Amino acid sequence: YKTACILLNGLSYKDSAEKFQSVKQALIKNAKVGDIVYFGTYEQDNDTSNGKENIEWLVLAKENNRILVISDKALDCQPYNTSLSDVTWENCTLRKWLNDDFVNVAFDAEERKMIPSVIVSAYKNPIYDTNSKNATNDRVFLLSIVEAEKYFTSDEARKCMPTEYAMANGDALGGEAINWWWLRSPGDYQFFAANVYSDGSVDEDGNGVNYDLAVRPAMWITIDG
Repeated sequence: YKTACILLNGLSYKDSAEKFQSVKQALIKNAKVGDIVYFGTYEQDNDTSNGKENIEWLVLAKENNRILVISDKALDCQPYNTSLSDVTWENCTLRKWLNDDFVNVAFDAEERKMIPSVIVSAYKNPIYDTNSKNATNDRVFLLSIVEAEKYFTSDEARKCMPTEYAMANGDALGGEAINWWWLRSPGDYQFFAANVYSDGSVDEDGNGVNYDLAVRPAMWITIDG
């Protein structure tokens, strides 16, 4: 299925777009942990003249009729919160951006129906006693420290390359080829949020929430049938 997606993507034959959509659905339905699936579109090559590109998602878990995915590359660069102030995932501006702006730009109406709203746990920082506040109901979210260590088995697996668009929007701390990316857990201060370093290690101390770091959206996708 993945090979078929690659071959069909971008072809201009009369039925190639329809077949590409069909193969994408089959890829999602048959996905296993560690696979890459295609779902939604987002600007990635930083060339808006050729339209948005298909998003590649890494499958982290599969249960019942749904899969947990995270973007394989960093799709954008955003602050966790637009002001340097005490904040949690519950009330940060990045949560609002992911569930309002991003979800409507990246997915069409039919795709949005496949993204359920789920309870996102307010996992505490395992080292520091900062307040993580309340669980939330989200369609798109960031991984927590606990989840980043659960679903990725090594620092190497957590390393993340940016898209050209993400790099143009600020990239993580100086334009590195491998990004620092946000986690939703609080850092060692209430105005810090945890992140993953460019070497893939988890930074429980975190960075000031108004920093521009890479964003790897995560979500569940419901499998039809």
